[in-house]
Amino acid sequence: MRGCTVDIGREALQIERVRARSPLSHRLASIPDVLWAPAAAGGLMLLIGAIALVARHPWIFPSLGPTAFLQAEYPHHRTADIYHVVVGHVLGMISGFLAVGLLGAMNTPPAVAGAPLSLARLGAVAFAVTTTMLLQLLLRASHPPAVSTTLLIALGAFDVSMHAAATIVTGVILLAVPGDLLRRVRLAARPRR
Repeated sequence: MRGCTVDIGREALQIERVRARSPLSHRLASIPDVLWAPAAAGGLMLLIGAIALVARHPWIFPSLGPTAFLQAEYPHHRTADIYHVVVGHVLGMISGFLAVGLLGAMNTPPAVAGAPLSLARLGAVAFAVTTTMLLQLLLRASHPPAVSTTLLIALGAFDVSMHAAATIVTGVILLAVPGDLLRRVRLAARPRR
């Protein structure tokens, strides 16, 4: 317990040093959350979308929106940390791929955009969500938006392929790195009270 207190005190001291060195931190601290969070989340989506547009790759997908929301709105929360973001989404991807493969959903039509849900896809959904949560808890990498990633795969929005895996991982990293930078800037500007 004492080691934990020392770590928290050391982290608070480091944040105070960053705030003292940076005149920008005073400006950032003065931005109300009601403006900061939407601007940061929207900026992250714009950044990933612009990169995807220029590169002509689908690196932006629905589960990245809630991740940007967490990083912008709840920078203090552990699920917004870069480890939780990256590992959480990777575990969601792996669980989705595993569920689709094991339950034979690869050869069933995708259940997206109002298409009917097959029994194989339903089983894949249940298995993928359960596996994602179990793995996240075991690896202490909880990240709720990653369950959306596993659902996208289990429902068939992403096929089970190396291309889909590369697309998902690239999109997650394109969000996680600048998102964590913004999260840290906000933490330095407005430490937890």
